[in-house]
Amino acid sequence: MKNKYPITGVALGPGDPDLITVKGLKALHNADVIYYAATPKGERTISFSKRILDHYNLDVVCKPLMFPMTGENRDQFYQQAFDILQADYQTGLKVVMVTEGDLSFYSTFGYIMKLAKQNDVPVVSIAGVPAFLAGIAQTSMPLVDGNHSFLNIARPDSFEQIQKSIDESNAVVVMKMNVLKGWYDFLKRNNRSFVYVEKVGTDEQFISTNFEDLEERKIPYFSLIIFPGVE
Repeated sequence: MKNKYPITGVALGPGDPDLITVKGLKALHNADVIYYAATPKGERTISFSKRILDHYNLDVVCKPLMFPMTGENRDQFYQQAFDILQADYQTGLKVVMVTEGDLSFYSTFGYIMKLAKQNDVPVVSIAGVPAFLAGIAQTSMPLVDGNHSFLNIARPDSFEQIQKSIDESNAVVVMKMNVLKGWYDFLKRNNRSFVYVEKVGTDEQFISTNFEDLEERKIPYFSLIIFPGVE
């Protein structure tokens, strides 16, 4: 009977290849096959994770798991991805799936973990650095300290929601902020210090604490804004 190894999730961090943990890098080197999320675009595939993976020069087979950007039929694509992972698991391969950021924080792997639990497939998760922590680290100031509170919002509904959160919490992080238009006007009238972080850890990284820098700037998907709890 073949040995079976847990499906292992490895977080790669937000973009800088050096932000992977030692444990995570060891898991990549010991894998038989590594899967990464990818999005089809015409005849090409786009994968943020693959760009990080390529840095490590691994002597391991790396394969894409296709996840279209659209939210339609999302459960179907998660199921298809899990079926692929499970098939390799059943044959005794050491299967690793990587994801940018951290595994438990708005990650594709979170859905894989749910399916694995439903099917009694063991899973091991190796944590990583989420983008907002890598971003605030660039400023050399803390996000929160003492007994201050912290709130995270993803895909905000409105600026009213964000304002209410800022008023009620010491520190607020807004992720996937590009769903809202009008950040320049909001920050100009808000009078609260902030850190805008774009594509952190990559060659295209951009960080600003000045609302004027956002007046004409197109905000991409990989961006977030931090309202620190320490002034």
